[in-house]
Amino acid sequence: RLPALAWRGRVYAVEVARDAMSVFASNLVPLDGSRIVARSLGCATWLAARLGARLHILSATPHERPARDELARLQVPEQHWPLVTLHQGSAYPEDAILTAVARHAIDLVVMTAGGQTAEAFASPQADDAGAVGHVTCAIIERSPAPVLLLPPHYREVLPWQRALVPVSGEIEAGEALALAVRLANALALEVHVAHVADTDTDDESLAARARYADAVHHEFPRQLEELVRRALTHCAPEECRPIAEIALCHGDVAAELRLLIEGRRVSVLVVGWHGRFTEGRAKVLKQLLQAITIPVLLVKPAARRPFRLKVGEALE
Repeated sequence: RLPALAWRGRVYAVEVARDAMSVFASNLVPLDGSRIVARSLGCATWLAARLGARLHILSATPHERPARDELARLQVPEQHWPLVTLHQGSAYPEDAILTAVARHAIDLVVMTAGGQTAEAFASPQADDAGAVGHVTCAIIERSPAPVLLLPPHYREVLPWQRALVPVSGEIEAGEALALAVRLANALALEVHVAHVADTDTDDESLAARARYADAVHHEFPRQLEELVRRALTHCAPEECRPIAEIALCHGDVAAELRLLIEGRRVSVLVVGWHGRFTEGRAKVLKQLLQAITIPVLLVKPAARRPFRLKVGEALE
């Protein structure tokens, strides 16, 4: 049984049965030689060093070079070379990245929102459609592994100290919270959990389930704690200790999350989502990517085998 979840608590770095490497043991960073994409190296190498993970670098280059020369060209800090496995190719369209994810059993992909063409969308006037390039869009939609996405206005602040996890009651949000808690134990982070009740747009929110107008003061806190408990069913009590806050907000989802990010000095936003970034989808995520400066860890639900009912001889 999980411990009672207080609205505020204290973060603990605890020893758990899983070691740090069980979170993200094999990570991939695609590089194309551009300045913007190279920004992912700082975060990726820090994570690899802290988690004791193997860092795979997929480099797009017309001519294969000796590994040391290529790593130097890509500005990978020499102290991190022992962690790195380099893969070189003439280009890395989305198929090459997805092939590498499958071939090397990648647990996490770290990439910027755009590559060489992202310079055109770096201004504050860029629209939502320009927040993510076409290759990145394909990866976040199709990758079976979580993707750590660095937004166009990303500013590197290391080490991480706090993670924010929005929850809604959907499976995706629950799995994101469980992963965030595991990562928090490995990196000694605080976890801040938040639900934003938006009666206009969020059909899966607690607001949509409310039975009376005053539910925000009575039903919502209880339901929110229950959502958190369900998401952490498979976590041991000591693993839940990094949860420092369960916040209940009301209003525009993107605006409220931005306030929490700024007010709590959040280091990483952990988001569970369906994996669809096409037109008309992921509106809140697109708004956040244009506004925030911290990385976003995108988590899709694990693939589930279809249910098959055995009948007749299949039961014997």
